[in-house]
Amino acid sequence: MKTRPVDDPKAVGRKQLYLCIGFDPPRTGLLWDGRLEELTERHRITLELPPWCQAADVLERVEASAAAGVILVLQHGWLGLTMIRLCRRVLASGRRVYLYWPAEQAIECLDEERLASYRRHWAVMQLHRRWRQVGAKWHAGRGRLRRWLGLPESHQPLAAHADTLTELGRLIRDAEPVEFPWLHDLPSPGNPIPGNGIYLRTDFWAPIHSGGSYGHTCYVAKSLARVTENLYCLTPYRYRLLDEFGLGIKQLVLDAPGPSCTEDDIARATVHYYKSLKPLLQVLRPAYLYERLCLGNYSAARLSRELGIPYIVEYNGSEIAMRRSFDGRGYELEELYLQAELAAFRQATLISVVSEPIKEDLVQRGVDPDRILVNPNAADPDDYRPPTAKERARLRAEFGWDDLHRVIGFTGTFGGWHGIDVLAAALPRICAAAPAARFLLIGDGNYKSLIDDAIKAHGLQGQVHCTGRVEQVEGRRLLGACDLFVSPHNRHMVGSRFFGSPTKIFEYMAMAAGIVSSDLEQIGQVLSPALRPDDFTPSGPRPVVTNQRAVLCKPGDVEEFVRGVLALVRDPATCAALGRNARQAILDHHSWDRHVERLWQFGLERRQASARCLMALSSQAANDVPAGNGASYRLQTGDADKDEVQNQWDENPCGSHYVKKAAPHTLEWFLEAEAYRYGSYAPWMPTVMEFDRFAGKDVLEIGGGMGTDLAQFARHGARVTDLDLSAGHLALAQENFRLRGLSGRFIHHDAEELPFPDESFDLVYSNGVIHHTPNTHRVVREMYRVLRPGGRAFVMVYAENGLHYWRNLVWEIGLNGGELEHGSMGALMSRHVEITENGARPLVKVYTRRRLRRLFKDFRHVRILKRQLTAPELPRLLRWMPLGLAGRLMGWNLIVKATKG
Repeated sequence: MKTRPVDDPKAVGRKQLYLCIGFDPPRTGLLWDGRLEELTERHRITLELPPWCQAADVLERVEASAAAGVILVLQHGWLGLTMIRLCRRVLASGRRVYLYWPAEQAIECLDEERLASYRRHWAVMQLHRRWRQVGAKWHAGRGRLRRWLGLPESHQPLAAHADTLTELGRLIRDAEPVEFPWLHDLPSPGNPIPGNGIYLRTDFWAPIHSGGSYGHTCYVAKSLARVTENLYCLTPYRYRLLDEFGLGIKQLVLDAPGPSCTEDDIARATVHYYKSLKPLLQVLRPAYLYERLCLGNYSAARLSRELGIPYIVEYNGSEIAMRRSFDGRGYELEELYLQAELAAFRQATLISVVSEPIKEDLVQRGVDPDRILVNPNAADPDDYRPPTAKERARLRAEFGWDDLHRVIGFTGTFGGWHGIDVLAAALPRICAAAPAARFLLIGDGNYKSLIDDAIKAHGLQGQVHCTGRVEQVEGRRLLGACDLFVSPHNRHMVGSRFFGSPTKIFEYMAMAAGIVSSDLEQIGQVLSPALRPDDFTPSGPRPVVTNQRAVLCKPGDVEEFVRGVLALVRDPATCAALGRNARQAILDHHSWDRHVERLWQFGLERRQASARCLMALSSQAANDVPAGNGASYRLQTGDADKDEVQNQWDENPCGSHYVKKAAPHTLEWFLEAEAYRYGSYAPWMPTVMEFDRFAGKDVLEIGGGMGTDLAQFARHGARVTDLDLSAGHLALAQENFRLRGLSGRFIHHDAEELPFPDESFDLVYSNGVIHHTPNTHRVVREMYRVLRPGGRAFVMVYAENGLHYWRNLVWEIGLNGGELEHGSMGALMSRHVEITENGARPLVKVYTRRRLRRLFKDFRHVRILKRQLTAPELPRLLRWMPLGLAGRLMGWNLIVKATKG
């Protein structure tokens, strides 16, 4: 039945007419939807909201309405006092109240008991606000007191970012990489990625106009734009080179978080960019989000997770390691920056790194190697190309040079790892040995003084020209004046190998000129095969060039570097042959188009491998569960929440995550899971659940998981049946029983409609299951039906009034993490309660004792126990309390033990 906005209330029956209410600003509207009559708790549903009318007095509008109930349309996860009072009035009038979150397509039914719960949530939210205000005043007062007493300021930079570190810990723990749903074949200009793509860069503190980083951004964006219908570049300042491409790239310059660029500003920038980016991404609905990862910013990772956007992280090496290597000190907020990086890596669909050492570093940090693509830098062979003879002559004339001169070029940052010390030492020796040699040095940096000192000391002003820092396009033009290029990189990083993939190397190669470079990590790999300085002898024959691309020297060896440069200065033919081979390598392997193509190829291969794995699991599950039990791999329930239950436990077997030693699908594997369950996790369970008291009885377990609990009933003599919505669970339970030599029935079915005659069982047992189904009351009603008179039901559900719910979920994640600002408690629990490795979000509900007594009202002798708290969960101030007592007071589980009359 479809939702329908209503203009005339008299045109429809009163039971199907509802008044929708929005509060920002106050507004109302009428809609008709017969589905709402059948809803009982939290459900997935899409409502077509009606046209809104302004309502100065919402309560007056409600009381004047003929509607059967009201629907409060919400964005956040709590009700304010005005809403609570309104709901109380509506419920008192005998009408129904629903809470609806359009972004989640979820609705909850409200009654007096649930309204009392929302009053508790409101009280905790007020307490949280007061707590933060008091904390801020306390910190400010402590600072004033220290200044008044003349004491030095307390310098604990990370302390001011405790909330950020808490949020990062949660993002790392709950990361859910989003796959590319549209990636079925390789994108191309003729087959572009549909919709919008996003390129993001947020390093607002470091404006640049040229260099490797600048070129990397512009040329990756250019190649992404060629295979995407629409590309938006979101940058911290304008990249002029992007405007010159003429590819329709839409460049949006993001406002900076503030006028300063301190580490505190960098650490707080995530909040600023998150607020700016979220509404934009909600409108654009991008097919992918590509980010050049910047220090301290994790807004893209957070938005990828919240909005379900595939996320590509480009990571070109550790800025932290570079600062340690060349500044001699680390960042004050280094730990926060590392956590921000890890949050991005865990959320990333794929991670593009430029070298193997970077991948090795990430793997050591716990990042999945299967999501890391080593993708070296590149060059654009259309922009970086050898000049014509006339173009070169005009360029040289600008410097007073001609064709008789041999021009040696260098471009880049005059920084610590670029070998500027080697270049400075080599300049006078090369100029003295080759009077026709001329140097064109493009760029600037903190090691530039070494070059200036060498020029001044040896009078090289006529042979060495330094341009300083120039725009990217101008630097590209000047390269055309050169016969050969040099790259004397000579340093590793502190604590790691050289991880760079210098863009200059690829641009040199594209210019089809000779190259003399250090044989350092990836530089040597890309320029191989290569000649060596020893291949050139003054009296010997000229080296034969076949497929060699450059002359490689030992890193840091000034003598070899000088000999290599002089060899190509004196041998123009060999120099030109090496240049031709180098350019061909760019055309074949190292263009930016090929660089971007490798991204999509990697993503496509991962998607195909995942599909093959899922097909194998499907086949295994279908083969393991006997067809005679009516089992199939996936039940077609027609309900999104039940589908998510199958997504969750078909691929994340309950209890398997705690098995650390035994091999899967062995008896030892199942026994290790059992030992953890009754030893470390819930030692109370065998006694409370009475596993040994149903010998000779018929026991039905709803949602048996891996069969751990059901096996206890079976080995004590019960006749057991396992009914589960998850075929994956059912197959494992059956395997568990086979390995133990136990017998039982295994049935693939939905518990809301049990396939058994009335009065079939002496015990219906369900542990942590029925709070995942939309219509829990139907399951309880079915339990009652299939129980024999005097039969018992043992059912565990999650407890609302417990430590885990209020401290971990509401306070830490909902309020400290800000998730209740943007969604409901139900959505929060779907993301955080169950262990998942495939992004499933099963429905999760919590209960109070009062709510459970209403559910089990047809039973007699209803007893409700509270249990489940492990020692690490106990607050430090309560460590004196016996763990069993703490579990009874603050536990996460409510256990109903009821008897059929």
